[in-house]
Amino acid sequence: MRKRKVKILTVDEMIAKFFKTELESIFGELLEVRYVTTEIKPLPFIYESDLVLYTDPSILIEFMPKIKSDSPVLMMKRTLSKDAMRLIEALPENSRCLVCNINSFMANETLATIYQLGLNHLQLIPYTAGAEEPTGPIDYVIAHMEYDFISHFDAPHVIIGSRIFDINTILDIVSILDISEEEGERILLKYSLRIPNMWKGLNSTLENKRILSSKWQLLLNELSTGVIVIDENNQIDMVNSMADSMFDNHIKQFEKLELQDLVHDFPTLQLFQSVPEIENELLLFNNKKLIISIKKIDIDSNHYGRIILVKNYKEVVEIQQKIHQKIIGKGHYSRYTFESLIGTDPRIAERIEICKRIANADASVLINGESGTGKEIFAGSIHNYSDRRNEPFIAINCAALPESLLESELFGYEEGAFTGAKKGGKIGFFESAHRGTLFLDEIGELPLKLQARLLRVLQEKEIIRLGGDSIIKVDTRIIAATNLDLFAMAEAGNFRKDLLYRLNVFQIDAPPLRERRDDIPKLIKGYPDFKRGHHQYSKLFLRFCMSYEWPGNVRELNNVIEYLIAVADGIFTPRSLPSYLKKREYLDFPIKSKALRSQDYYVLDSIDYLTQQGSRTGRRNIHDAFNRLYYRISEVEIRSILEILKERDWIEYGSGPIGCKLTPLGSEKLNAK
Repeated sequence: MRKRKVKILTVDEMIAKFFKTELESIFGELLEVRYVTTEIKPLPFIYESDLVLYTDPSILIEFMPKIKSDSPVLMMKRTLSKDAMRLIEALPENSRCLVCNINSFMANETLATIYQLGLNHLQLIPYTAGAEEPTGPIDYVIAHMEYDFISHFDAPHVIIGSRIFDINTILDIVSILDISEEEGERILLKYSLRIPNMWKGLNSTLENKRILSSKWQLLLNELSTGVIVIDENNQIDMVNSMADSMFDNHIKQFEKLELQDLVHDFPTLQLFQSVPEIENELLLFNNKKLIISIKKIDIDSNHYGRIILVKNYKEVVEIQQKIHQKIIGKGHYSRYTFESLIGTDPRIAERIEICKRIANADASVLINGESGTGKEIFAGSIHNYSDRRNEPFIAINCAALPESLLESELFGYEEGAFTGAKKGGKIGFFESAHRGTLFLDEIGELPLKLQARLLRVLQEKEIIRLGGDSIIKVDTRIIAATNLDLFAMAEAGNFRKDLLYRLNVFQIDAPPLRERRDDIPKLIKGYPDFKRGHHQYSKLFLRFCMSYEWPGNVRELNNVIEYLIAVADGIFTPRSLPSYLKKREYLDFPIKSKALRSQDYYVLDSIDYLTQQGSRTGRRNIHDAFNRLYYRISEVEIRSILEILKERDWIEYGSGPIGCKLTPLGSEKLNAK
């Protein structure tokens, strides 16, 4: 008996050896298994094989130019072992877990496998080497082995071992390599004992009729999908109970009869006879919307008939919503709480109290405020204080996307709704945020056409996808935010009045920073890097912060602090500010306690700067240094300031080219904390 030659393509030798051992233990002497890894440079050519297996698409892309044989190429689908399942099942409900692997594809693949196996009691976050550090607490780190890049996490490490082959991959190998029915049944029976559930991916197993023919009647009756099996002679071989129920119990009676008999009695089912293969076609039967897929069963060039799969449209939509909430929804959350709103100003305290009171109401919230005042922080805090906190929080900027794309993102679309629409369609943000919160930032930029559709969602709690005609119920709370005057826009006809009143059930005004200046020191000290104690700020810097208008509000202040943490040498001073703030109107302010202006201190600093550089401190050099470090000023003004500083005994004039120098009193004034 000739051994089938199998070549494995992986990223490293350890993984390759694992899969080689696995294949040899499953198939025994039937296969000759060899491997090649991307560690080998240059990559070798692959000339002779019956099957090439690879672990992820990036590896196949790298090897494609090197594959010179006509053998089939198959990606290995993998699942978890029963031992791994037990470890994950034992983790506490709602634990936040990192799912780690050597690259992002494999990390996401492992995460998806966990959900597919029904382990949906955890919040899973994919993570790999070099990825951005996760925000928020991490309760457990799930990994296949103790990778170096997870060693810094203090959370308990749950090591689940390598993933094993999914049953579908074993079926594919049996089929591709034309392994006999007897050997195939032996391999499948033996391997099914190792995996958590051998019937995951049942649609693929149905294609291998020669292996599962004796068992599928019982199994198919347990499916939530309707299944009708048509044999090679166009006879109805089998109808499972779900299919019969979906067709109002009219189909089962046609078992063992010709398909044409069924179509004769029910002409709306002509599709079953006229189309050899279709995927996700909508069919109306007795006012019921059903999704039909028909697949041919061809094995070794022999035709074994067709399988008709029937799904209820409404149930498909509900399943999509659940999947998005479990997988995509886990990535849609807000890290903000009311503790994120730093400050003791009465305006902030009052608004926090109002937000807490309205958090559990289902009515819409409209947050008004200038750019950078923390409108999303208010929105996220309301969500996380509400009963919806464990459901998705999705934020979308209405000004960031063109109208056509914004509509499809919000409402989703059906397959074929427009050119470029994804196969199978796409769920929208209203559905993804089902039972959670949808935050619509910059709502004033929402086009009038979409304002009408949003109004319907608020009134009826239902949507219709683009290209669809089915009404989908959604329970999504809307929080909107704007920096525009929506009432003025409504009077001008640029914003719908009826939508404004629907949104403005609860109104929150986020105060600008200039109206709560006393919070500025707390905001500076509350910045994460500043809190670590590596930085200080001078009185003059704080005086600037308290006098500047901050048109960009808290966001602008945070940006300035982040800039200074990177460029300043420990102490923040006006000299360290970014260039756009180095203007006379921003930096020239009185210092009340000394009856002086800030520029007197800037001259002292310029003299000190030149002295530290070993440069001359004549008037012209001081003038040049002042213009470079702060803002433009005339030599006449410099002369006047120098005279004042000399009168106060803060500087003294040297003889000849020495210029000015600070007196002990001048140094004390300059370096005062």
